[in-house]
Amino acid sequence: MAATRILVFFARHKVAGNLLMALMILFGLLGMTQLNRQLMPDFTIEQIQIDITWIGASTQDMESNVIEPLEREFMRVDSLDRVNATSFEGRAVLLLEFDFGSNMAKALTDVQSAVARVATFPQEMERPIVRLLEPTEVICNIEISGPFPESALKAYAWEMRSGLLQRGVSSIRMSGLRKSELRVEVPAETLRRLDLTLDEIAQRIARSSLDLPGGTLETDRISRQIRSERRARTAAELGELEVLSNESGERLQLKDIARIHETAADGEVARQVGEHSSINMNVRRSRGVDSMVAQQWVMSYLEDFRASAPASLKVELFDVFADQVTQRVNMLLVNGAGGLLLVLAVLYVFLGGRPAFWVAIGIPISFLAAMAGMAAIGLTLNMISMFALIMGIGIIVDDAIVVSEHAGTLYNSGVPGREAAERAARVMFPPVLAASLTTLAAFLPILMVQEEVGSVVKELPLTLAFVIIASLVECFLVLPMHLRTALTKQGQPAPWRIRFEEGFARFRDGAFTGLLKAALRQRYASVTTAICLFLLSITMMATGRLGFDFFPAPESDLVFANFSFTPGAPRRDSEFMVAELGRSSRAAERNLGYAPGELIAFGVGSVATRDPGVGNAPLEVSADHLGVYTIELAPGDTREVRNEAFIEAWKREAVRAPGVEKLIFFSRQVAGPPGNDVELSLSGASLEDMKAAAVYAAGWLSAVPGVDSVDDDLPRGKQEVLLEITPAGEAMGFSAAEVAR
Repeated sequence: MAATRILVFFARHKVAGNLLMALMILFGLLGMTQLNRQLMPDFTIEQIQIDITWIGASTQDMESNVIEPLEREFMRVDSLDRVNATSFEGRAVLLLEFDFGSNMAKALTDVQSAVARVATFPQEMERPIVRLLEPTEVICNIEISGPFPESALKAYAWEMRSGLLQRGVSSIRMSGLRKSELRVEVPAETLRRLDLTLDEIAQRIARSSLDLPGGTLETDRISRQIRSERRARTAAELGELEVLSNESGERLQLKDIARIHETAADGEVARQVGEHSSINMNVRRSRGVDSMVAQQWVMSYLEDFRASAPASLKVELFDVFADQVTQRVNMLLVNGAGGLLLVLAVLYVFLGGRPAFWVAIGIPISFLAAMAGMAAIGLTLNMISMFALIMGIGIIVDDAIVVSEHAGTLYNSGVPGREAAERAARVMFPPVLAASLTTLAAFLPILMVQEEVGSVVKELPLTLAFVIIASLVECFLVLPMHLRTALTKQGQPAPWRIRFEEGFARFRDGAFTGLLKAALRQRYASVTTAICLFLLSITMMATGRLGFDFFPAPESDLVFANFSFTPGAPRRDSEFMVAELGRSSRAAERNLGYAPGELIAFGVGSVATRDPGVGNAPLEVSADHLGVYTIELAPGDTREVRNEAFIEAWKREAVRAPGVEKLIFFSRQVAGPPGNDVELSLSGASLEDMKAAAVYAAGWLSAVPGVDSVDDDLPRGKQEVLLEITPAGEAMGFSAAEVAR
């Protein structure tokens, strides 16, 4: 057979075997430099998001005037699978999900055309923002804080953002950068005295505060560009704008009738570390960027930035995802080294030093060859592929042990070393190949899984396939040539080895052989025992005595407390609750027996937002009645207190402020499929009925053992004041638009 001739050729020619081994090492080292290290595999999502802003509109207005017209147009878009629309006060978000494998460039064009076809959008609505969603992975979070005004913190944040992007970071999302606005407040008495309305003043400001091009002035000798620069950028400049004037030349400026001051826009997110305001920078990587390299860019830049920044400016890193990648790479190295040492120790006892060395050296060689194949098809070194590599250690060792053990047995029975290595390769190739194909048959069907989950888990069978192929090549084309030399160069066995082999032979031929013969004689009892053990294992799972976790993940170091007041509550209530959560977290730390800073590594509070984690709406919401307090605990391997224990202590200490509708404590999910543990969807009824059903369901779900927190994504809106023009008002000439303004 051709396969037998190939095996014999490599077993007899040292140059061929060594050259193949050298190529496996060289291509493996090259592949290692090409493999990106990251937490999760790269994957694509066939989704398009549309953001629409209509300031002042209610959720019902957004639904009837914005969402429903768009949904009618989207019915004509090809490959569209689902439309998820969510409306907020003044904002609507539509998430369009397309069939797996769709041409997203064409889909984006089709969606943009569908949006453009809607001719009934309100005039006050801002232009819809249509964007294709691309998955990114968090590298770390940077928090900037200190005793500085917000304008100074913004300047430092923008400087840092520019520097990080120049170093190579893919993208940075910033939070806590409150937009500034100039607020003009005119007393009602002044408006009546001057016979003005707020709408008229707003129109005059809009007409006067402008930077506009006026064209170009061309003459025979010169060319000049004409511009009008009247845009007011400060409260003082805005106050100089003319509101009224008369024939005598008297001018009434805005500052004469109004109070003008600069303030932050309503509903803007504000963050606070301790007593000082802060700004968050969420550093992310895109496809093709190594997480650990990106983290090195960040650390290098922060070292330079801190050297030139004021000492009172605090720049803190937390939630460093790249550290998790480092931990998993180290775990792979530790497992590989441990397997190597165990193989060396065990085989040294049974086979001797030289055969044990060549069997053990096959582990790194096979790993390198597998990584070369992974790099060739664009795989990455992530949590999934590293799990496959760790599983592959056993496969590599098993294949090599089978060949080397059979060669050693033949050699000890008097067969020459060269012939023993060749015969071992020929005899063991069919069963080892069959076992390898069986393993592949068990894992390759995972490639049939579609959509996002399939994109994530496909690296498991592919990586395992490369490991198996590399193991077969190494143990049948490289190992026999080395075994031939190793067996013939072994010296006389040491006295301890002779005693060990004699003792092992007595155990094998005595107790073990006797037990085997008894099992064969009582074959029905043996089979029955095996069946009973199998049924017992099924019973352990069915009764819950053996827990089941579809996607086990390590414990996160981040815990959160989300809260929401009744919509319409003043912002100061949320600020008070954030401060209370910070106080209670420190009290919980003391009650658990830790000094300040030993258990809680970092804490930050945010107003007008909440963490989009467990128990929250899938989209980020910004409103003054919301808030979240985020805590990063010390690394899990350095503390005895687990997240659940800390959360319970935090709950006991936290004082629920009057008006708080929801207060939810939870720990973030590190890995695995996104979403809550259990989700219920209600549809088909009015919003009022669905809200009542959600409240009822939350009540009985909270009583179920094991349920930690329950929330819904339909918050109660603000109370509304409905205005309706009376016949007397219509007779006086008032319109609905004038009354609304």
